[in-house]
Amino acid sequence: MTFLQMMLRLTFISSLYILQVVANQFSPHLFPQAGPYFEGWYMRLLDVQSGRSIGLLFGHVLPETTNLTVPVVAVSILYSEGCTTCKLMSYNGFFNRSQMNITVHGFPVSKNPDDISPAVFEWITGQNITFNVQENRTHFSFQTEGAIFRGIVSSPIPWGPNGKGPEGWLEHLPLPLHWFVYSLRSRVEWYEFSVPHLGLRVTGRSAVAHMEKNWGKAFPPAWIWTQGVNPASNVSLSLSGGIVRDVITVTAYLIGYRNPAKQLMLDYTPVDSRVESRHDGCAGYVNLTAIGLVHTLHIYISSNTKAFSDCLYGPETTGFRRACVESYSATADILVFKKGMLMDKQHISHYAMEFGGKYVCNEKCGT
Repeated sequence: MTFLQMMLRLTFISSLYILQVVANQFSPHLFPQAGPYFEGWYMRLLDVQSGRSIGLLFGHVLPETTNLTVPVVAVSILYSEGCTTCKLMSYNGFFNRSQMNITVHGFPVSKNPDDISPAVFEWITGQNITFNVQENRTHFSFQTEGAIFRGIVSSPIPWGPNGKGPEGWLEHLPLPLHWFVYSLRSRVEWYEFSVPHLGLRVTGRSAVAHMEKNWGKAFPPAWIWTQGVNPASNVSLSLSGGIVRDVITVTAYLIGYRNPAKQLMLDYTPVDSRVESRHDGCAGYVNLTAIGLVHTLHIYISSNTKAFSDCLYGPETTGFRRACVESYSATADILVFKKGMLMDKQHISHYAMEFGGKYVCNEKCGT
């Protein structure tokens, strides 16, 4: 059975599970009665003038067991100065479920989100962590492990119309993991990052932000994630892929490439494209070809290995564990062909690249 046939079969099965729901997929989902289940958000800010990047990831896990040995609510602030060998640093915080409060329009989460309603919610943990999303603006203020990151982000630049995300209609399938990109390159109105005990403080008003969300049972056993934008041209490339294991085990990728100047809005999913990839977490590169119905995309992403972080935390079935490494100093070279003719050629610097699970060099985060 081909992967397409399997996905079509899952489509039929999933029609029994689709709910009537109300709010953008970036909004919180309603947790099930029993785990494993998780929900997590991610934002990466790129300062246009300095090249520095600051990331923010946070979320919570409903574990499959009550014998908890790892945290179920986690926050990480990530920081890179932007040079090719600048190591991505992580400042982490962990909390109990009782310290977390999530509301939609000021009320507890009572329904799952839909595709087209604007995201309006607030995620609060402890006394110093707030992520407040309104239709045209996001306010955030995070303080953890000596680092402080706060700011204001303007309206989202969506992946596609009517709430379309990287998965397209696949988001309605009962898959083990989902990925939604809320904004490709929102303008940052203002931000401040500081590590007081190091005397480090940076601020800016010339930055762009990428915002996304994951939810499902847990992160997969192996994955690659990348994201980047050229602020001068608004060219962007985002992709996520790896080993998906549930009823069946497959390797699948979701890819989105945007070049507004050439009116290129290219999406690749497992049901409409074929992806060939080579990657090496120890050498720090991903070489990928996505063959679609009309366009073929060649991508080469690489980073100096010194720029990768230590093992970062990711959601697993029992809570948050060290699971992946990431660089904010990668580069992406992109070629777009249509019927054998070169249509576009781009280079994106200050690119983000992540290896997770078994794709990490020597699987060091799983030991």
